[in-house]
Amino acid sequence: MSNYVVYVKVKPFIGQWLNFHFGDPIAFPSQSVENATIRRFLAKMPAGMQPLSKQDDEVSICIPDSKQKPVITYNYLGERAKACLIDTIEDTFRIQLWKDLNDLHDCGCSILKAIDAWCENNGISIEYDYTIKMRYQRMRRSYLKNGVDLRNKTHNHDDN
Repeated sequence: MSNYVVYVKVKPFIGQWLNFHFGDPIAFPSQSVENATIRRFLAKMPAGMQPLSKQDDEVSICIPDSKQKPVITYNYLGERAKACLIDTIEDTFRIQLWKDLNDLHDCGCSILKAIDAWCENNGISIEYDYTIKMRYQRMRRSYLKNGVDLRNKTHNHDDN
Protein backbone atom coordinates (compact mmCIF):
# COMPACT_ATOMS: atom_id res chain seq x y z
CA MET A 1 0.00 0.00 0.00
CA SER A 2 1.12 3.50 -0.72
CA ASN A 3 1.21 6.50 1.58
CA TYR A 4 -1.29 8.28 -0.67
CA VAL A 5 -4.90 8.42 0.44
CA VAL A 6 -8.23 9.69 -0.79
CA TYR A 7 -10.97 10.97 1.47
CA VAL A 8 -14.59 9.92 1.06
CA LYS A 9 -17.73 10.66 3.01
CA VAL A 10 -19.64 7.57 4.09
CA LYS A 11 -22.41 7.01 6.60
CA PRO A 12 -20.97 7.03 10.14
CA PHE A 13 -21.73 3.35 10.84
CA ILE A 14 -20.11 2.33 7.55
CA GLY A 15 -17.05 4.40 8.48
CA GLN A 16 -16.86 2.56 11.82
CA TRP A 17 -17.24 -0.80 10.06
CA LEU A 18 -14.52 0.11 7.55
CA ASN A 19 -12.05 1.22 10.24
CA PHE A 20 -12.76 -1.90 12.33
CA HIS A 21 -12.13 -4.32 9.46
CA PHE A 22 -9.58 -2.46 7.32
CA GLY A 23 -7.76 -0.08 9.69
CA ASP A 24 -7.22 3.67 9.67
CA PRO A 25 -6.31 4.67 7.05
CA ILE A 26 -8.40 2.00 5.34
CA ALA A 27 -6.34 -0.50 3.33
CA PHE A 28 -8.54 -2.87 1.33
CA PRO A 29 -7.24 -6.35 0.43
CA SER A 30 -5.08 -6.29 -2.69
CA GLN A 31 -7.54 -8.19 -4.92
CA SER A 32 -10.69 -6.47 -3.59
CA VAL A 33 -13.38 -4.94 -5.73
CA GLU A 34 -12.83 -1.68 -3.83
CA ASN A 35 -9.19 -1.51 -4.94
CA ALA A 36 -10.21 -2.41 -8.49
CA THR A 37 -12.69 0.48 -8.42
CA ILE A 38 -10.03 2.89 -7.13
CA ARG A 39 -7.51 1.78 -9.77
CA ARG A 40 -10.09 2.04 -12.54
CA PHE A 41 -10.94 5.66 -11.80
CA LEU A 42 -7.58 7.01 -10.62
CA ALA A 43 -6.49 10.07 -12.56
CA LYS A 44 -3.78 12.68 -12.49
CA MET A 45 -4.41 15.64 -10.23
CA PRO A 46 -6.03 18.37 -12.37
CA ALA A 47 -3.70 21.28 -13.15
CA GLY A 48 -3.78 23.99 -10.50
CA MET A 49 -5.59 21.80 -7.98
CA GLN A 50 -4.10 21.10 -4.56
CA PRO A 51 -4.70 17.86 -2.63
CA LEU A 52 -7.74 18.17 -0.38
CA SER A 53 -7.47 17.75 3.38
CA LYS A 54 -9.63 15.37 5.35
CA GLN A 55 -12.94 16.64 6.68
CA ASP A 56 -14.39 15.43 10.00
CA ASP A 57 -17.05 13.28 8.35
CA GLU A 58 -14.70 11.51 5.91
CA VAL A 59 -12.62 8.34 6.03
CA SER A 60 -9.09 7.97 4.67
CA ILE A 61 -8.59 5.23 2.08
CA CYS A 62 -5.16 4.12 0.88
CA ILE A 63 -4.61 4.26 -2.87
CA PRO A 64 -3.28 0.87 -4.02
CA ASP A 65 0.02 0.67 -5.89
CA SER A 66 -0.29 -0.18 -9.57
CA LYS A 67 2.22 -0.70 -12.38
CA GLN A 68 -0.23 0.76 -14.87
CA LYS A 69 -1.00 3.83 -12.77
CA PRO A 70 1.88 4.71 -10.42
CA VAL A 71 0.46 6.38 -7.33
CA ILE A 72 3.06 9.16 -7.49
CA THR A 73 1.36 10.33 -10.72
CA TYR A 74 -2.16 8.93 -10.43
CA ASN A 75 -3.53 9.91 -7.03
CA TYR A 76 -6.78 11.74 -7.68
CA LEU A 77 -10.39 10.57 -7.59
CA GLY A 78 -13.04 12.98 -8.81
CA GLU A 79 -16.41 13.32 -7.11
CA ARG A 80 -18.15 10.87 -9.47
CA ALA A 81 -15.33 8.35 -9.05
CA LYS A 82 -15.69 8.69 -5.28
CA ALA A 83 -19.42 8.06 -5.67
CA CYS A 84 -18.61 4.81 -7.52
CA LEU A 85 -16.24 3.79 -4.72
CA ILE A 86 -18.87 4.54 -2.08
CA ASP A 87 -21.41 2.40 -3.97
CA THR A 88 -18.90 -0.46 -4.03
CA ILE A 89 -18.21 -0.10 -0.29
CA GLU A 90 -21.93 -0.02 0.49
CA ASP A 91 -22.46 -3.16 -1.62
CA THR A 92 -19.79 -5.01 0.38
CA PHE A 93 -21.39 -3.81 3.62
CA ARG A 94 -24.84 -5.01 2.47
CA ILE A 95 -23.44 -8.40 1.48
CA GLN A 96 -21.90 -8.92 4.92
CA LEU A 97 -25.03 -7.59 6.65
CA TRP A 98 -27.25 -10.01 4.73
CA LYS A 99 -24.90 -12.97 5.12
CA ASP A 100 -24.49 -12.48 8.86
CA LEU A 101 -28.07 -11.55 9.75
CA ASN A 102 -29.98 -13.92 7.46
CA ASP A 103 -30.39 -16.52 10.24
CA LEU A 104 -31.69 -14.10 12.89
CA HIS A 105 -35.09 -15.72 13.11
CA ASP A 106 -33.36 -18.83 14.52
CA CYS A 107 -31.20 -17.20 17.20
CA GLY A 108 -33.72 -17.28 20.06
CA CYS A 109 -33.50 -13.57 20.88
CA SER A 110 -35.03 -10.41 19.48
CA ILE A 111 -33.75 -9.08 16.16
CA LEU A 112 -32.59 -5.87 17.83
CA LYS A 113 -30.50 -7.77 20.42
CA ALA A 114 -28.95 -9.85 17.65
CA ILE A 115 -28.20 -6.70 15.67
CA ASP A 116 -26.62 -5.14 18.77
CA ALA A 117 -24.34 -8.18 18.99
CA TRP A 118 -23.58 -7.92 15.24
CA CYS A 119 -22.72 -4.23 15.64
CA GLU A 120 -20.43 -5.04 18.56
CA ASN A 121 -18.69 -7.76 16.51
CA ASN A 122 -18.15 -5.34 13.61
CA GLY A 123 -16.94 -2.24 15.45
CA ILE A 124 -20.20 -0.30 15.04
CA SER A 125 -21.68 1.76 17.85
CA ILE A 126 -25.03 0.37 18.98
CA GLU A 127 -26.48 3.85 18.56
CA TYR A 128 -26.92 2.72 14.91
CA ASP A 129 -28.64 -0.58 15.75
CA TYR A 130 -32.11 0.61 14.77
CA THR A 131 -30.78 2.06 11.49
CA ILE A 132 -29.13 -1.26 10.65
CA LYS A 133 -32.24 -3.21 11.68
CA MET A 134 -34.35 -1.09 9.33
CA ARG A 135 -31.84 -1.55 6.50
CA TYR A 136 -31.91 -5.31 6.94
CA GLN A 137 -35.69 -5.46 7.13
CA ARG A 138 -36.08 -3.26 4.02
CA MET A 139 -33.74 -5.57 2.09
CA ARG A 140 -35.66 -8.66 3.18
CA ARG A 141 -39.06 -7.07 2.55
CA SER A 142 -38.14 -5.89 -0.97
CA TYR A 143 -37.31 -9.45 -2.01
CA LEU A 144 -40.35 -10.96 -0.28
CA LYS A 145 -42.60 -8.43 -2.02
CA ASN A 146 -41.44 -9.91 -5.33
CA GLY A 147 -41.97 -13.51 -4.20
CA VAL A 148 -38.30 -14.23 -3.45
CA ASP A 149 -37.72 -15.68 0.02
CA LEU A 150 -33.98 -15.67 0.79
CA ARG A 151 -34.33 -16.56 4.46
CA ASN A 152 -32.48 -19.65 5.56
CA LYS A 153 -35.13 -22.24 6.37
CA THR A 154 -32.88 -25.18 7.19
CA HIS A 155 -32.09 -26.12 10.74
CA ASN A 156 -29.15 -28.11 12.01
CA HIS A 157 -30.91 -30.55 14.34
CA ASP A 158 -29.24 -33.57 15.81
CA ASP A 159 -31.30 -36.63 14.86
CA ASN A 160 -29.79 -38.82 17.60
